[in-house]
Amino acid sequence: MSSSKIKVMVIDDSVLIRKYLTNTVNGFPDMEVITTAPNGKIGLQKFFLYHPDIIILDIEMPEMNGLEFLKYVQANCAPSIRPKIIVFSSLVGEGNSTTFEALSLGAADFIKKPEGKINDSLQSLAKDLSVMIRGLYKTLETTRVQAPGVETEELTDIAAITTSQDNVLTGMHNLKKVLEAKKIRPSLIAIGSSTGGPNAIRKIMQTLKPIPVPMVIAQHMPTGFTLEFAKNLSKIYERQVVEAKDGDILENGNIYICPGGCHSTIKSAGEKLIFRTDNRDYEGFFFKPSVDIFFKSIREAVGNRVLALVLSGMGRDGSIETVKMRREGSILFAQDEKSSVVWGMPGNSIRNGGIDIVIDIGEMGEAINRAVEYLFK
Repeated sequence: MSSSKIKVMVIDDSVLIRKYLTNTVNGFPDMEVITTAPNGKIGLQKFFLYHPDIIILDIEMPEMNGLEFLKYVQANCAPSIRPKIIVFSSLVGEGNSTTFEALSLGAADFIKKPEGKINDSLQSLAKDLSVMIRGLYKTLETTRVQAPGVETEELTDIAAITTSQDNVLTGMHNLKKVLEAKKIRPSLIAIGSSTGGPNAIRKIMQTLKPIPVPMVIAQHMPTGFTLEFAKNLSKIYERQVVEAKDGDILENGNIYICPGGCHSTIKSAGEKLIFRTDNRDYEGFFFKPSVDIFFKSIREAVGNRVLALVLSGMGRDGSIETVKMRREGSILFAQDEKSSVVWGMPGNSIRNGGIDIVIDIGEMGEAINRAVEYLFK
């Protein structure tokens, strides 16, 4: 076992799944499975013994299931020793609230356990799994050893931002400066997010007051998951939250979740804003919905009249269009590194010069409230 590799642990009651996941992970040069467990109870024992960086966790297991495992880790493990946990389960599926319960209990991301021939299906998931493991590993505390071969696209310190990002402010105490400099009247609030996004959005919803414009959220999710996510938010926070449908006229005060598995755009029709889906594939835009494609359509539809947020997520999605939006006078918020599960999307938008102010997610809802109050007074 090499200490320079990303340490992965697999917890699943299926011997076959444990075997194939082990072989898949071990097939990458910068990571390895250091131990496995058939249920959460044994998994906890091995977690404290082996200290993995990443755990791939099933939900349905005897003695202690995956949700119980997550609850224990959240309640009893200090953040400094918590691994990043990827839920890998057949229960992660369309219309299943288990996904969002797992995310609320601290899971970083999820992958649906494939159907059909296990070996063939896992091979098709190998790329997604490796990207997810590497991205999550980068967010662990800097005292851990960085695995060789892992590209560091995520920023680790806002002080490292280059001079092209002059005037990027941090903290709620600087919010008024941004609002005074950009006296726009937004036509909508737009949010882009990926890994860590669902919990970040929940944090915003906890303090968000009624809004005078539509809010549209592009969260990287597979087909079917976004409908359950919208229902979940609507039920918990007693607000009008819906999965957007092609042709919807966006209504003030409503919150729309872009459907997973396709790109999303906003079109203007007079004073109305129309939501459109786009099922085409675009080179270089792997995630659907793409935040860059989404933001580009908003810029073309309403010009600079948008308050846009970039929340937790791995990769660079959104970092092309945020630069153009900021330059044209839109207001851009980004989630800070400390409160992000993965600081790829916010960090890269900041690095490119596409963000006005960086805010802790616990204060983001109030930041929107204050922005709305100031811009619509």
